Amino acid sequence: MDPITHTLLGAALAQTPLRQKTAYASAALIIGANLPDIDGIAMLADSDTALLLRRGWTHGIATILLLPLVLTGALVLWNLLTKHTSRGESTSLHIGALLGLSYLAVATHPSLDWLNNYGMRWLRPFDGNWFYGDAVFIVDPWMWLLLGGSVFLSRSRRW
Repeated sequence: MDPITHTLLGAALAQTPLRQKTAYASAALIIGANLPDIDGIAMLADSDTALLLRRGWTHGIATILLLPLVLTGALVLWNLLTKHTSRGESTSLHIGALLGLSYLAVATHPSLDWLNNYGMRWLRPFDGNWFYGDAVFIVDPWMWLLLGGSVFLSRSRRW
């Protein structure tokens, strides 16, 4: 799935009552929905390395369990360094709720990637087999319309 779809899913989740659970809930949902694509950094090396690492380690179950801890730690550290709260979010930071939202957001990423015809490797680093949902294309404007429309309607004051 493309980064726009992952971002729109995180933004759609951030428009639900989940954003009221803790400070930085929206940030955790949007960043977490994109975080497994950190493997895109491999493109700076060379195309063969990027292809080898794509949708591998950072999309595997082991890393899906680790990335939310990293995200939550980064947001807690950000909170300590800035003492900043976003408009429209709770002013208090609840680490347990933030961790739960981070797990939810990070788990959406490989789930969406699995739905397309490119697939992903759930069992990485233990097994390199690819799994495919074959339900949507990697870039799917219908998903953009559905998720983007949901975000737009939730932000609108009137129909």
